[in-house]
Amino acid sequence: MKEGWNFVIICMGGFDVNDDCTKHIQNFIDLGLTEREAKVYLTLLTMKNFTPSELQNRVNITRTKIYEVLQKMVDRGICTEKTVGKKKYYEAVEPSVAFERVFETYSRECRELIEKKIGIVRSLIEELSPVYNECKEIENPLDFIEVIKDKKQNQKKYLMLIQESKTEILTFNKGPYVCDNPARLSEQKQEETAFLSRGGICRNIYEKDELRIHEWLSDYIKIQKDSGQQAKVVDSLPIKMVVFDSSKVVFPLQQSIDKINKITSVYIQHRELAEASKMLFEDIWEKAETFR
Repeated sequence: MKEGWNFVIICMGGFDVNDDCTKHIQNFIDLGLTEREAKVYLTLLTMKNFTPSELQNRVNITRTKIYEVLQKMVDRGICTEKTVGKKKYYEAVEPSVAFERVFETYSRECRELIEKKIGIVRSLIEELSPVYNECKEIENPLDFIEVIKDKKQNQKKYLMLIQESKTEILTFNKGPYVCDNPARLSEQKQEETAFLSRGGICRNIYEKDELRIHEWLSDYIKIQKDSGQQAKVVDSLPIKMVVFDSSKVVFPLQQSIDKINKITSVYIQHRELAEASKMLFEDIWEKAETFR
């Protein structure tokens, strides 16, 4: 046995202490008792009563600690104390009574703990809710701006904006491109075709040099024109830009020369800016040549 118990096997009510004590001790601990109290109680069950010194030897607890443990057990109501002459004797309370008392104490302590925590929660809610609400009322002037540098995330955001669009998508289309591989190009084609099939209007303006540099671009435009896209070309575009439903604008900005293929996209949800961007688009659209 652990901690030098002096008995090896004691049969108590049909269970083998050597095999079962660890399980029973853990059950005591789960109910809120200590390991020492568990060992003392199990030992008290083996005889009618014990003196402190007998228990001390059986359970291997120091003399000062055995009195402390026994007093706690008496207070818990799981053992009794009687004095005969100058000696004190301790006896286990019947398990059905002892553990009912332990459980009642445990239940009361749990209820008290829960009530205490409920009070803490209510206090925190009362004190912190005004702080939360006050902060939420403060508008961040940059809440409508999102900046994305990763191409994969840019692709995901662009596809999401197409899916959310209801009426019109206007594009100044020039490199570098997020759809720089067949998989991304196919994803964009699929979403743009779905938007057109929903009755949306898609107008794109391309730079002439881009059509010469990127052979795949002309084929892509022809396919999209068959799906309903309107396309025109100009010598030069002032910026790469997409306007969604006159309410959102995307500016994919080429980075420095040493990062020629990198794109930083600025997503802005701002109706006035979107309408101004649309006015710029319409002006260039009127002057552009129809793609053939």
